[in-house]
Amino acid sequence: MARVPPSPAANFWASATDGTKPNAGLTTWPKGQIRPRQADVAIAKNYQSAEEIDQLNRIVTIYLEFAELQAMNRKTMTMRDWIAKLDQFLQISEREILTHAGTVTAEAARVLAEQECEKYQRLLDAQPSPVEQHFEEAVKKAKLLAQSKKKPGDKPEDKA
Repeated sequence: MARVPPSPAANFWASATDGTKPNAGLTTWPKGQIRPRQADVAIAKNYQSAEEIDQLNRIVTIYLEFAELQAMNRKTMTMRDWIAKLDQFLQISEREILTHAGTVTAEAARVLAEQECEKYQRLLDAQPSPVEQHFEEAVKKAKLLAQSKKKPGDKPEDKA
């Protein structure tokens, strides 16, 4: 099996996942889901804030518009040209240009994210369910009600 090289996205992914944070550190997941699922932790973009996603979308849109203009002008570009243009674009946009591949592989980040998701799930499982919470509240209210009905000087009931 070939060794998977590290990647900057995996570095971010590994640093963002945390089973002790709300939603295990995830900020987005598919609509209709109440909370993230195990499959959602494997997508690095799910850990970015709405503002970060918006910025990423804008950068991609601008870059694709540039690519379309190049195609309309029938300008032939190699992959090397595209990489150089992307670096220039990021410099003009005052964005950081990555100079290395990172230190974490995607596989290692995925395994870490899944472990953190399991930790998060165990924390959720340890919390009382909504039914249990309502029951506890009802018991407290019943005790308060019983105490308020007792008159001063009443004898406590025998526990025989």
